[in-house]
Amino acid sequence: MLPEDNSRRGSTMKVRTRTLLILSAALVVFLIVLALITQSVILQAFGEIEGRETTAHVQRFVSQLDSEIEDVAATTRDWSLRQETSELLSGPGREEDTAQLFPPGIMKNLGIDYILLYDAGGNRILSGTITEDGEIASTLPPGLDMTVSNSIMPEDMQGGIAGRRGLSTIKDTPVILAGYPVQYGPETDPLQGTLVMARALDSGRIDDINRMLQTDGTLVSYSMGTDPAILSAEEAVTAKEGGIIVRQSGDNRLDGYALITGIENHPTFLLLTIGSPRPVYQMVKNSILIVAGVIVLLSVLYLLVVQHLLQRFVLFPLSRLDSGMKSISRSGDLTLRMPEIGDDEVVSLVRSHNRMLETIQSQQEEMQALLEEIGQQRDDLNDARGELADRNRELEELNRKANLYLDIYLDVITYEILNAIMGLRGYADLVKSTADEAGQKFAGKIIDLANRSNDVIRNIETISRIYKNPPEAGVVDLAAVIKTEMGRRTGARIVMDNCNRNVCADDMLGVVFDNIFANSLKFGGRDTTIRVTARDIPEEMIEVSVTDTGPGIPDAVKPLIFDRFSADSRTRSSYGLGLHIVKMLIESYGGSVRADDHIPGSPQSGAAIRFTLRIAKE
Repeated sequence: MLPEDNSRRGSTMKVRTRTLLILSAALVVFLIVLALITQSVILQAFGEIEGRETTAHVQRFVSQLDSEIEDVAATTRDWSLRQETSELLSGPGREEDTAQLFPPGIMKNLGIDYILLYDAGGNRILSGTITEDGEIASTLPPGLDMTVSNSIMPEDMQGGIAGRRGLSTIKDTPVILAGYPVQYGPETDPLQGTLVMARALDSGRIDDINRMLQTDGTLVSYSMGTDPAILSAEEAVTAKEGGIIVRQSGDNRLDGYALITGIENHPTFLLLTIGSPRPVYQMVKNSILIVAGVIVLLSVLYLLVVQHLLQRFVLFPLSRLDSGMKSISRSGDLTLRMPEIGDDEVVSLVRSHNRMLETIQSQQEEMQALLEEIGQQRDDLNDARGELADRNRELEELNRKANLYLDIYLDVITYEILNAIMGLRGYADLVKSTADEAGQKFAGKIIDLANRSNDVIRNIETISRIYKNPPEAGVVDLAAVIKTEMGRRTGARIVMDNCNRNVCADDMLGVVFDNIFANSLKFGGRDTTIRVTARDIPEEMIEVSVTDTGPGIPDAVKPLIFDRFSADSRTRSSYGLGLHIVKMLIESYGGSVRADDHIPGSPQSGAAIRFTLRIAKE
């Protein structure tokens, strides 16, 4: 059995805290989702209902304005048909009292504020303004004549437009205008004048309409694009086409907008604004807040109850399991077992844990035996490693001595052979200068053999130098190297083309061209023509081609000429060491070399040695 663990309380608190955080997070997510649903469904639905109601208010107000217009039009039509109006236009005198023809009291009751009478020539012969005290004045407000001219009495129609009516503004005050023809003069050829009546929609009349319709509307003149704060350009286009714009103005108000086209011949507009309070929206919003508060309180209560149940039936067994596992972990005693009390999932977990401890204990014993065996093998391996290190040191010392002896041998041999060749050549020159014709011939052959042997020795020294000190590529002027090697062979036909560029090589690049030129001249003779060209290839490389007009290289020999001491069937004079050195140097520069035909597919037309070099970056 396990001893009591004082860390159980701390573990319980950790699990309890995590559980509380999970439940709290779930509650917060629930409340956020609830708020989103409330906002997007309930409040949006009420907002749409109020928007439709505001649209209906605007439509009712517009219908009432249409009724007002028709009322003024009917009054104007009735008065235009009266005999007194016709006699005023056809009588000899036109000074008749306006108040007798258009009684101010009656006009005031009919809602007429301005009266204008025009003859057939478009001349105004009578005008009057109905005052607040029931009198008629001959003066008109500034702009009324101009408005009539732009709508009912245009210049090109002196008789006026019969039956025209609509809205306009005079000094920022909306007015209703209506005009009807008046027949006068001889019955056989009557003339036609025009009677115009107007009703000002001042603040009083607008208030009367609002009280009648139970709305809160205003009507003002509007110019397209002048005030984007009221209507945006897109909203103005929609309203101009007859649409109604509904927009929220704070939390407690919705504003509806409509544009009414003026009576003028050129486009003018009046902006109708209807404000609608939102009491239902605010009541629903407040109710939602109250319900949300109740849900929060119930959620907190639910959270506390769930936390208590979790503590009683889940957290306490888990904390007991945690404390038991920590006791085993600290003591390292795999023989300890936790008590299996109860029949729930936690007890099943404890039972599985006890079986796992038994398995681990068995495997630990096996592992201990295996570790002892591995330790023995490690000791044996260390002994073998020591013996191998001693043998490696012996081999390294032997290799060092062998290289030392080989260097000494090569130095001595090449030195002695070069001295012997130089002496032999000196004696051959002496014999050639003093012997007869046959002796001179043999002396010349001895000199040629001495020169060839000297070249072989030089090639061996070059190979030894490459092995001892591998070339380090730097920036080399290709054209300068070729020109130097061309200068060493006066009389030879060597041409260079498109080689002005820098490549990655070292001072031994000249050896490459020296050996290739030597092979071309050796097999092609002094009459052969050698051409050196260069071209760009991918991966920032160039391909250098050295072609000649000699006998060429057979296809069977091309893959072998860069190997050491390879020879063709014609002579034992090798391509070998010279071209092998070419291959070693080119590959050390990061390039490649190959043999080819001067003319592809025609080996007898001449040889081509092609190799690649990396372009040096400036």
